[in-house]
Amino acid sequence: MRCLARRFALTLLLAPSALLAALACSIGRTEPVEIAVRPAPPPQVISTPVKAHLLDGTNVIFPAGASIGEGALTGTGSRFGLRNEPLGRVDRIPLDSVAGLESFVRRTDTGASVAASTLGIVVGAAAVAVLAVAIFGSCPTVYADSAGVPVLEAEAFSYSIAPLFEARDVDRIRAQPGPDGVLRLEIRNEAAETHLINHLELLEVAHAAGERVTPDDRGLPWAARNLRPLPGVQDRGGRDVRAILSTDDGEAFASSPERLDAATAGDLRDWVEFELPSSPADTALLFIRARNSLLTTVLLYDVMLASQGAAAVDWVGRDLADLGTAVELGRWYAETMGIRVERRAGDRWETVGWMRDVGPIAFEEVAVAVPLRRDAATRFRLSFPVDNWRIDRIAWSAEVARPAWTIVPLARLSAPGSEGVEPDAPLLLGLPDQRYLETRPGASITVEFETTPGGSPRTYLLAMQGYYIEWIRPGWLSGLDGAPPRAGFSPGEGALAEAVDRWRVGRRWWEQRFAATQFPVR
Repeated sequence: MRCLARRFALTLLLAPSALLAALACSIGRTEPVEIAVRPAPPPQVISTPVKAHLLDGTNVIFPAGASIGEGALTGTGSRFGLRNEPLGRVDRIPLDSVAGLESFVRRTDTGASVAASTLGIVVGAAAVAVLAVAIFGSCPTVYADSAGVPVLEAEAFSYSIAPLFEARDVDRIRAQPGPDGVLRLEIRNEAAETHLINHLELLEVAHAAGERVTPDDRGLPWAARNLRPLPGVQDRGGRDVRAILSTDDGEAFASSPERLDAATAGDLRDWVEFELPSSPADTALLFIRARNSLLTTVLLYDVMLASQGAAAVDWVGRDLADLGTAVELGRWYAETMGIRVERRAGDRWETVGWMRDVGPIAFEEVAVAVPLRRDAATRFRLSFPVDNWRIDRIAWSAEVARPAWTIVPLARLSAPGSEGVEPDAPLLLGLPDQRYLETRPGASITVEFETTPGGSPRTYLLAMQGYYIEWIRPGWLSGLDGAPPRAGFSPGEGALAEAVDRWRVGRRWWEQRFAATQFPVR
């Protein structure tokens, strides 16, 4: 053992000399090899005003833009605290302290603002964990209280992703006023987004017992009697889907796996087809209760935003502020997405109605008026991008009319624990103008409407107008899947085909993670 130990020690002593000799011989025999050093990627420049939301709840505004490189966001910025109090100048922010970047749209009068100190992103480690993987999103969510349990009612102005896309959204609310005649609703921001609410009101529709009141795609109410399930309905592959579409139970139709697998550029649509019998009336209503799948989220997050990297901030703040660009995107979206209601006319299908996308969170019921024939049955189909919808129910009625309604203005607005909501917030939201109520992730406000007591049955429709700004996540800043960031977004068949391809491969992951990244509200 001693001899072995001495030999081992000698080896250790001699090894460096032997190694140097070996290297010397090797170097003497080998040509020099030039080792390529990959240069650091050039900084990404954001040329439009940008707001950086930080994980500690503060934010930094760079009014002249900023650059991203070497793990930091640099520029001439001003930092603001939890109550928007100025905290001085900032020139550099480590990217690992950034929760998200927001295209900063200058507004001369933004009205009330919910205080970030209690309702913003400072909600502890759980919030930071959610921000790191946040995929939950799409506009304000509306809840009603049911015996102490919040019940999801609606999702407002989905896909109004920039000021020029500001929209009015009208949703049927199942909740009824309390014994005091007050209808109370909670509006939450549960996503990595900034919501800007311009206008809020309630439509009170008095109607006869047994009538169903539902808004159409313009937000105007219809009343109908004797709603009936479709007599028979098949999807594009010939599946009989009548049973799943006949009841309002949350068990929803989705495109078949075979149809999704077969979808390719040039053939990206699915449909359900049915026939309505002849009728003395020349108009019927289709009552469609549905929500989007997460395909539209993949389209927005991956194809529109993440593929551009940091340039997505400029796309939202500059390109979508250009009327021509906004019109082009809006026209493509209307022609491609949503549900087209088509009637068979000879050997072709003609569009007779449309249901816009409503978002992936809450089911929404929309009434679509369609023409009927008196002498024969009429064949219809609902056509949509493959697997873009979860359709809970389709019913129809030919006994329809336009009811009268009353506007109930917002009476009170409160945000528990917050001093950031101005007392005149209800007045600020009374008219669609240039004043907005701004909420950040984690915000929750309670709104109250004083309804008309007694009388005939009433249905309530919540009308909300506004838009939202999606936060560009730090993980999106370098582009998508390691590919160089693209310059802008080009609407067209290719964009939808890419979204479908990504959805086909990753839909199980998206569905599992979506609700898990819902932002905590307190």
